Amino acid sequence: MSLVRPRVLRLTADTIRILALGSVAYVLFTSHDGAVILTLLFLALLVPRAARLPALLDLLLCAALTWATWSSVFHWYRVVDWYDTAVHSVTPGVVAAALHLLLARARLLPSPRDRALRRSAVPLITTALGATVASLWEMYEWLATDVFGAHLRVGYEDTVADMAAGVAGSLAAGLLLAWRSARASPRPSEDGDP
Repeated sequence: MSLVRPRVLRLTADTIRILALGSVAYVLFTSHDGAVILTLLFLALLVPRAARLPALLDLLLCAALTWATWSSVFHWYRVVDWYDTAVHSVTPGVVAAALHLLLARARLLPSPRDRALRRSAVPLITTALGATVASLWEMYEWLATDVFGAHLRVGYEDTVADMAAGVAGSLAAGLLLAWRSARASPRPSEDGDP
C-alpha cells in the first residue's frame, strides 16, 4: 500500500507538469509573454522531480506553482479580492518547505529531522525562507510594473498584504514540516527520556 501512494502522487505531479507544458502551446498563439512565463514554469516544475523531493511535496509544489502562474497569465487575480492573498499565502509556504529540504540535503541548513535542533527551529527556518521568497516575488512585481510596464495590481497595501500572507503561509508550512519530521524521527524528551 505504501508503494502505491507515492506512485499516485508522482503520477499526479507529472500530470500537472504535462498540463503546464500544454498550456504553453495554448497561450503561444495569444500571448508571447505568457508563453515565456509558462515555459519557465514547466522548467521549474522539473526541479522537484530531478531533485527527488518527497512525492507529496513534489505534488504540492507543482500544484502551487502552476496555480500561481496560471493565475498570473490568465488574470485570475482579478476575480475576487481574497484570491490574490490565498495565492500569496500558499505558494511561498510550499516553496519554502521545498527549499528547506533541498538546502538541508546540500548541507547548507540543518535537516528538519536533526535531533540537535530545537522544535521551534524548523518553523523559524522555513518562515525565514518563505519571507525571502515572498520578498523576491514582490521585487519581481515592482520590476515588472515600474521598469517593464506590466499592468499588475500592485501598490503599498498590496505589497504589504502579499508579504504578510507569504510569511503566514511559510509559518504554517514550517509547522507542518516540523510535525512531519517529528513523526518520522521521534526526538528524546527534554529530560532525556525517549
